[in-house]
Amino acid sequence: MRFWIKCTRFDGGKPYHVNFSLVGGMWRDGDKTILEFVGSGAQTIEVRETPEEILAIHLGTSGASNP
Repeated sequence: MRFWIKCTRFDGGKPYHVNFSLVGGMWRDGDKTILEFVGSGAQTIEVRETPEEILAIHLGTSGASNP
């Protein structure tokens, strides 16, 4: 199963689709969120959404308890 997240590139505002399983790290740098990929030739990208927004949009509301 693959999960894709849609983020907005920080530098140009264009949409960017990322295979969520390839994101190894995520942190903030000022108003940017940095996504770090795993694997050989790993790279980073800067996006506008916060980590909380990314998780809420694609995985549902964060912090919600399951009955």
